[in-house]
Formats: sequence, C-alpha cells, structure tokens
Amino acid sequence: MADRDAGTAGRTPAGRDAELSWLAARLSAGAPRESSVVVLRGRAGIGKTSLLDAALAARSDTVVCRSAGVAGDAAAASRGLLAALREAGAPVADPEPEPDAFAAWYEDFAAWAAGKPGIVFAVDDVQWCDEPTLRWLSLLARRATRLPLRMILVRSAADGPAGAAERLSDLESWYGTEVLDLGPLPTSAVAALAREAVGSEPGERFVRHCVEQSGGNPLLLREMLDELRKVAAGVAPVAGSAAGSALIRSLFAGVPGYARTVATAVAVLGGQDLWMVARLAEVPVRTAETAVEVLRSQHILAPEGLAFRHDPVRDGLLGAVDPAELSRLRRAAATLLSDAAGSPEEVAEQLLELDALEPWMGDLLRDAARSACDRGAPWDAVRYLRPAAAARPSDAGLAVQLAETVALLEPAGGFDLLLRALDLQRDPAERARTAVKLGRLALVARRCAAAVTVLESALSELGAESDPQLRVSLEALLCLVGIEDRESLPKLGARLRPGDDVVDAGHLAVCAVVAALDGARSRQSAEWAIRAIRGYDPIADDSAVSATVLALLLADEVDVARDELSRVIELVPAQRSEYLAFRGLLGHWCGDLTAAAADAGQAYALGRRADGRTGGVVPRIALATVVAQQGDTAKAAELLREADSPQLWEHTVMRPWFQLVDARVHWASGDLDAALALFRRCGESLDEVGIGNPLLAPWWFEAACLLADDGQYDAAADLAADGTGPALRWGTPRAVGMARLATAVATPGDDRIGLLEEAAAILAGSPARLEEALAEFQLGRALVEAGDTAAARARLRRAAELSLRSGDRRLLHRAQQTAAEAGIPSQVKPVATLSPAERLTAGLAGRGVSNRVIAERLFVTVRTVETHLTSVYRKLRITGRAELAAALDQTDDGRPGVLGGVR
Repeated sequence: MADRDAGTAGRTPAGRDAELSWLAARLSAGAPRESSVVVLRGRAGIGKTSLLDAALAARSDTVVCRSAGVAGDAAAASRGLLAALREAGAPVADPEPEPDAFAAWYEDFAAWAAGKPGIVFAVDDVQWCDEPTLRWLSLLARRATRLPLRMILVRSAADGPAGAAERLSDLESWYGTEVLDLGPLPTSAVAALAREAVGSEPGERFVRHCVEQSGGNPLLLREMLDELRKVAAGVAPVAGSAAGSALIRSLFAGVPGYARTVATAVAVLGGQDLWMVARLAEVPVRTAETAVEVLRSQHILAPEGLAFRHDPVRDGLLGAVDPAELSRLRRAAATLLSDAAGSPEEVAEQLLELDALEPWMGDLLRDAARSACDRGAPWDAVRYLRPAAAARPSDAGLAVQLAETVALLEPAGGFDLLLRALDLQRDPAERARTAVKLGRLALVARRCAAAVTVLESALSELGAESDPQLRVSLEALLCLVGIEDRESLPKLGARLRPGDDVVDAGHLAVCAVVAALDGARSRQSAEWAIRAIRGYDPIADDSAVSATVLALLLADEVDVARDELSRVIELVPAQRSEYLAFRGLLGHWCGDLTAAAADAGQAYALGRRADGRTGGVVPRIALATVVAQQGDTAKAAELLREADSPQLWEHTVMRPWFQLVDARVHWASGDLDAALALFRRCGESLDEVGIGNPLLAPWWFEAACLLADDGQYDAAADLAADGTGPALRWGTPRAVGMARLATAVATPGDDRIGLLEEAAAILAGSPARLEEALAEFQLGRALVEAGDTAAARARLRRAAELSLRSGDRRLLHRAQQTAAEAGIPSQVKPVATLSPAERLTAGLAGRGVSNRVIAERLFVTVRTVETHLTSVYRKLRITGRAELAAALDQTDDGRPGVLGGVR
C-alpha cells in the first residue's frame, strides 16, 4: 500500500528538504533530459508518497497522471493511468499494443505532449504492476526523451509479488533512470517532530531514544510520539528501557497472552501459513486463528495474510523476547521450515540469527546461496555463505563457492578468496579446476600476473594420467591470461601449437590474438578467431571473447566482430559494460562515431553505477576515444584522468591505446611537443610487451601526420618508413592504405598528390572511414596548394561528406576551413549528418517498414532501431515518420549536399 499516512499530503515532509529539492529539480521543465525516469524506493512508512505529494504540489503548470499498483489487481495501475490520460485530453492506448500500433499512438501522444510545459506519470506501489504495464512504461520512457515527460515510480523496498524485482529491472537499470532511496529520518527531523508532539524543546536523551526505537521511520515515530505525548520533554520516557518497549506495551495492551505468543511466532516465521505458526507457538490451529483475528482488530497485523502492518512493530516485538528464548524459536522455525520442504532461503534467514551453527546448517546455507544466485541476488548468497564458511574453515568446496559468489560483486575480493581456497585443496585435479576459475576471474579483476604463477603451478602438478581436456583448458587459459600480463605476453609464442588440428576454442582464440598482435598473418588470425567463435559458449565461459574480437578487429573482419559483440552483450550481462565499450571502439574503428558514442556512453554509465567486472577502465577509454574524435577534447581529457589508475597499467592492450588517445588530446589542444612525446611513449609501450601489429595503436601514423603538419617532413618520413614495413607485412587494405597515406603526407610539394590518390583509393576498399576521410582531405588540400581548385572541390567535398557521416567534427572543420580559404562555397544539409546506420534505418522507416521488420533486416534489436530513429528525427528537425521520405530527398541526385557547386 502507498505510505500516505507517513506524512500529510501536500506538506513538506520533515527532514526531507534535500530529497524534495532533488526531486523538484527533476520535475522542473529545464531538468536534464537524461533523468526522465525517477524511482523512489524505501520501506513502508518511510514517507515516499508524502515526498511525491509535496513535489507535485509545487508543479501547478504540470499535467499529472497518477495511479497506483494494487496487490491482487496487477492491471489497476494501467487502468488508472489511462483514465488520467483520458481526463487530461490525451490520446489513450492499449497498455500492451503491437509495435506498429504503439508507434501510431505515440505520434498522436507526442503531438499532444509537445505543447505542454510538463507532464508527470506517477505510479505508487509500482512493484504490483503487471509486465505489460511495465513494458509500456519502459517503451514510452525510451521514446519520449525529447518530450517534457517525467515518470516517477514509487516502489516499496520489501513488498511485491514474486518476480517484481526482475520485471522492474529494465526500467531501473536504464541509463535515463535515477533512483532515490529514502532512508531513515535524520536526527534533526526526529527532534523537530518530537518538538511538535510534546510542545516544547525535547532533550538530547529523548531524541536519541526516539531515533533508536523508531529507526527513523516517520510512521512508527508518529505512533510512538502519540503514545508519549504526555511525557515531559528532556527526559527519557522510561529509565533503562526503550521507547519501543513502551510502544509494544501500548500496542498489546488488552491483547490476550496467547495472541502475543502467536504474534511472536508470526514475527519469527515472517508470514508462513497458519499451520506452521500454530506449531511454532505450540497452540492449536483454531486458537491461532482466533489470535490472528484479535491482532488484526488491534491494527497489529495487516487485514490480509500474516504480515505486520509495519516492520518496526515486528522488530520491536522480537526485541522484547529473551535472547535465549528467541534463539530456541529460531532453531525450531528452521527445523519446521526444513521439514516442510520450505525454500532454503527461508530456512537460511532463521539460521543467520543464531550465534552458533550445527553441522547440517552449513549445507543448507550453501543451498540457500545457490538459490539466491539463481534469482540474481548474489549479495544475499554472500550473507548465507560467510557464516557457513566461518563455521567450517577447512571446507575447500565451501571456500570456493564463497569466493565465486563474492567475485560477482567484487572481483578483486573474490580473487583473493580463491587464492585462499587453493591452499585448502590437496588433490591436483581439484586444484587445477579451481585454478581455471581463478584464471577466468583474473581477466576481470586485472590480477593476471598473480594468476599466471598459479596456473603454471597447477599445470605442472597435473600428472600424465590427468584429464586431457582439463589440461587443454588450463593451457589455453594460461595463454589468455598471459596476454594481459606484461611479463608473459612476449613468451606466449613458445606455448602455442597453432595448426589446423587445434580444436579447443580457448586455444584458437589465443592463436588468433597472438598472431594479430605479432602482426604477421592477418588471414590466418581471422580464420582462427572465427573458428574460436564457433567453438565456445559465452554463457558458460566468456574468457575468450575479448581476444577473439580484438583479432577480428585488427584483421578488419568488422561485421563478424560486431555480431559477436552484440551476441555477448545480450548473453553476458555481468560483462555488458566492457563489451559495450569494445563495440564502441569498433564503431570508432569503422568511422561510425554516432553508434560508437551511444555504445561507449552506455558502457560508461553502467560502469559508474557499479564497478561490475570491468572496473571502468575500458569504458572510460572508449568514450574518451570517441569524444576526442568528435572534437570535445576537454571531456576526453577528463575521462582519461578518470581511467588513469593502477588498474590501467595492468592492461597490455589498453595502456598503449590510452597513451595514443592522450596524445591526440594534447595535439588537438595545441601542445605538439607533449603529443609527440606521448606518441613515442605509446610506441615504447608496444615494444615492451612485444606487440608488432602497426594498427593496434598506430602512433607512427599519427606522429607522422603531426610532424608533416608542422613542416618537419624529414622526421615524418622516418616514422612513415618505420611503420610501412610492419603495415605491408600485416597486409590489410587499412594497413597498406595508412602506410601510403603516412608516406604521402611526409612528402613535400606536388609529388604527394599521386601518393595521396593511391592512399585514398586503397582506404576506400576498407572499413577505415576516418582514415579515408583524412586521405581525401589531405588530397584536397594538396590540390588547393597546386592550384587545381576544381579537383580540390571534389576531394574536399568527399572529405566533408565522410566526416559528417562519421561524426568527425574536427576534420569536418578543417575541410570546410580549407575550402573557404580556397574560395569554395560550403553548404551543409541536415541529411548529410546521418551515419550510415541511421541513413539505412531512416530509409526503411520512410518507406513504411515497421521497427520490428527493420530490426530483423538489419540484424539489430528493436531498441537500436528506436535509438537510430530518435537521432534521425533530431538531426533532420522533424517529428516523426511521416516526414522522413521528404527529409531524406534533399539533393537532386539523392546525395547529401556538403560543398555547394560540386556535382
């Protein structure tokens, strides 16, 4: 039920000024668009609804559509919202429409909403909403980011049907959602309420007792103060006793003793069926039924079921029980629940309250932990396992289970616990299996150096008669971990047995990435990576994914790499932040900065909410890479500062890439000396770990461009020559084209034109859109210098088109500036700003294809289609599909106009 009795509607709740200001700011018409959904969470009676009442009371210019979830009537909230929409004059939709029907309704809704200063959808007790209602709210939230719409969802932290948390997770974890958890009232607010109740200034001891016994819960506090109104201010109500005891005495005044016994049994069992309550209370079932009716009549129990109206009353009742008696009741309750085949977690909650555990209880706590992990609550699993492990310190299996569970929440902590668990194991095969787990975790916790030592030891302990598959898995994992260890990477070649007979997916992934990092066999590397993808199951073990994707990216097998990243993003939620970041880097690699920014931005947002398995280094560097290319060097520098941590220096691959992006930022800021020093340091970092691929962090190419722009052609030519050999050895069109381009920019005078033409042609046959745009720009500039303005127009136009479509604002500005200085008129049309993915999506949508069909044709999710269309509408300054066809046809030949006068 909504906690309206925790405060007076429309009145500022005591002690909630900061929360009210925070919420009011999000309801303001000028609030940032990212915070379009706000979730208010807290225990019953904590004041959630009164806070919302106060915030909405101040928004007289806002259309408020308010409803509430109802236990036992899952569709009540949607009916209430639709009724409120109808009353406000808005179009009304089916809460579970077909996608096309929703799109049609949304266009009408958007047109209605666009003229409103503010709209609020407020849903109390959202945990009782059914899945169609939540899906409808989620879809609307994602589509309405440009409308003056806010959603306020009020959720009890404890109440709700089974599966409520999972149904709400989509809304609560969306990057546009902010969560406000209401905690207990501060001491100052308790003092203010006490002052209001007793009519004078309360003493410190009185306030302290009120805080301790109410737990800062406004509802219970007001009930307490009603009982204590006659007590003189400044003195504790009952010396040596808690105010809660007085409240319990008041609540149970006149209640028969058997009813209090039953209430205590209900408090211990937490809402089990009446038969079990009667067994624990040691009374007949009929007596228990009578007791429950008495407790309901006294407003102690809820009208339905076996639950207290307010949790503090339950806590106070248990606090009044003698500790020895309470321990006896807990043990009896655990036995009853276990004998009745109750859920392991219900039994575990009883056991956690005991001072000492019996042997059988440890196994039950382990079962409870597995159950908690299965429902996606590893924090509860850790609560169950810690006391079990403390009671059985020599149980290696229990130690491993605890370590794996802790690792879900804190990878570094789980890694340390796995190291301790290894000390408890004596069997070499068991140690090897645990070492495999440790190695996989090391890739997440960035503890690869320590893991290499353990894996090598485990491998040496395995006898010749050991499981061959275990040995193969251990060897493959040792190589995968070794890639991320700066000391081990140069030695990996001796461990590998590349060849067509290799079938283990992990081993194939290592062969692929080592060959890619070596920079010698691009086709072989890609073939091994593709075979590895076919051989592993990322749900069971995703340790080979990053290596495989890196090999595919360097070999320019970008479509396969993108498909694999999209697959694992959906299948491996624990690693979603890092895989989104990798897909962002892939988007940058292919010159689609719009998609790259969306992926990297989402990865960064996920990484900031919870460190998860990545610690945030890769998402920060990915986002810095994209925003630097888009021209926002200040933001890129800030992100690099956030990423610069001891964890970064454990990365063999991300460390040189970090230095490369840092150099780009200094170059864009005009600090050429620092940029050149960072480019050279990047090259040294690659040499330190034996990485020979010229494309992983192409410092030589960018440093050559910097020196050439500065007129230092000889130094630029030296770097271009150093990079050309490895680039030709790698042999992809990107590598060869970049080598030709570096040589061209380092060549002064008109001789560079032919080299630039060759580089542009080679790069046009690769996914390297950013490098192709740079080649076209350099060629256009060279033609301007040679006096061939007509030819320069075409090249500068091509450079501008590619820059617009990719989102490279820096190069776009340079191309436009060069054209202007040469007297070439410039004109940019909105359609030219669309990325290739956006243009393809918009073209299909403009022909009337539904979002679902577009998603199927392009092999993306419906959400991705919606994101592209939202961006398209913004860039083209239109409101919906009906205007797409006309907006896309902006030039006579169907191409976006960039530089006027060029055809």
